[in-house]
Amino acid sequence: MYREIEKIISEKAVSTVFQPIFDIQNKSILGYEALTRGPTNSTLHAPDKLFQCATDLGLLSELEILCRDTAIKQFVNLGLEGKLFLNISPLVLLDNAHPQGETIKFVEQAGLNCHQLVIELSEKHPYPNAEMLKKALEKYRQFGFDVAIDDLGAGYSGLKMWSQLRPEIVKVDRYFVENCHRDSFKRKFLTAIFELARSASAKVIVEGIENVEEFALLRQLGMRYAQGYYLAKPQHNPSHIYPPWIEVDNLYQFNAI
Repeated sequence: MYREIEKIISEKAVSTVFQPIFDIQNKSILGYEALTRGPTNSTLHAPDKLFQCATDLGLLSELEILCRDTAIKQFVNLGLEGKLFLNISPLVLLDNAHPQGETIKFVEQAGLNCHQLVIELSEKHPYPNAEMLKKALEKYRQFGFDVAIDDLGAGYSGLKMWSQLRPEIVKVDRYFVENCHRDSFKRKFLTAIFELARSASAKVIVEGIENVEEFALLRQLGMRYAQGYYLAKPQHNPSHIYPPWIEVDNLYQFNAI
């Protein structure tokens, strides 16, 4: 397995798919989340297995650098606009052996502006050291990157991590979205998150929306930024995506911002 993932990294054999994030208030696209895939003929094609294997074998830093470079280049090659959301592991940010400045170099080489990039951290796993992570993120913020906490509500630290890191963006975990139109507790939780975000001047992206009932309820509760299979699935080239619910909204035209 070590040889297989080492070969994937050395041959740069990963690809990127992009899933749009919609601003339903402005009828526009806020940006795209970059999602990595391994080689199609490999047992490491699925991202969860690919990254877990890299972590177990001590190659997570090398894999993440490759994935960032690939995503940034493809984002530019496709002519996508708005913000590019990059998933980055807190373990990599806190790794002293991880090369510094690589992401900024990729951004500059691609002709992008750091203000277009969002560093997205998963909340599914505990952060080893919140204070060190906060300092590491400040370096990115100084260059103009935004910070997002992914999977809010799914992990160990929850609102405590939100308070400590003060991200510009929070992404609500799919658990609280699934069947939210049938669950009064989930509705109360989502309402509280929207209200807290307004107080913290943070954007809330609701991800994992998979049907019209969930979407309609979330919009009623105050959702502005939305992501999920109901709106658009991850694609290699999402340049011309129009989510199905625009028909309900009198065929609003989406334009990238």
